Amino acid sequence: MRMTRALGKRLPIFEAAVAVFSEKGFARATMEEIAKRAGIAKGTIYYNYRSKKALFLSLIEEGIERLETAVKREIARKEDILGRLEALIGAQLSFFEEHRDYCKILLSEVWGLGNRWEKQVERLRSGYISIIKELLQKGQAEGVIRKNLEVDTAATALFGAVAVAALNAFVFETRYRYDSILQTLKDLLLGGIREPAGTVAAPES
Repeated sequence: MRMTRALGKRLPIFEAAVAVFSEKGFARATMEEIAKRAGIAKGTIYYNYRSKKALFLSLIEEGIERLETAVKREIARKEDILGRLEALIGAQLSFFEEHRDYCKILLSEVWGLGNRWEKQVERLRSGYISIIKELLQKGQAEGVIRKNLEVDTAATALFGAVAVAALNAFVFETRYRYDSILQTLKDLLLGGIREPAGTVAAPES
C-alpha cells in the first residue's frame, strides 16, 4: 500500500506492516517479521511505535484517511447526487483494487472483529460512512432517493457491498473484469435506493 509522503522514514515500516498483517493477521504477525520485511532493525520500529497494536492502529487510521480523501476528490467532480454516489462507488472500488492488502486487513481484522477494534470501526462509521449517509440524505431531500430508505443501514450496506466485492475479486480471484464489477455494483446498489422512474417526489422545501 502506497502511503503519503508525510510518513517519511516510516514509509518502509508501513509498507512492510501492511504486507505482513495481510498475510498473517494481527495475532500471528510479529514486529520481528515486519522489521525483516522492511529491511530495518526491530528497534527502529519500536522507536516509532511502542507496540504492534500502535503500529496496526496507525496503519488503519492512515488507510481510512486516504480512502476518504480519494472519495471526496471524486465526488467533488460531480454535481448531481446520483452522479456523486456513482463516483463514490467507483472511487472506493478503485482504492481497494490499488490497495488489496489493506482491503483484506480492513475487512478481516477491523470490520470482522469489531469488538477488538471498536474505536476504529467507529472511526470508519463517523468518517467514511458518514459521507455516504450525507449523500443519501441529500438525495432524499431532492426527491431522487426513496423517502422510506433507512439511511444508516443503506450507507453501511453500500460500503460493505463494495468492500466485499473488491475483496472477492481483487484478493481471492485470479481473473476479474473491473468494468463489469463496477457496473454491477452501480446497478445493484443505486437501482435499489433511487426513486422509481415517474415517481420522483418533489424536493423538500
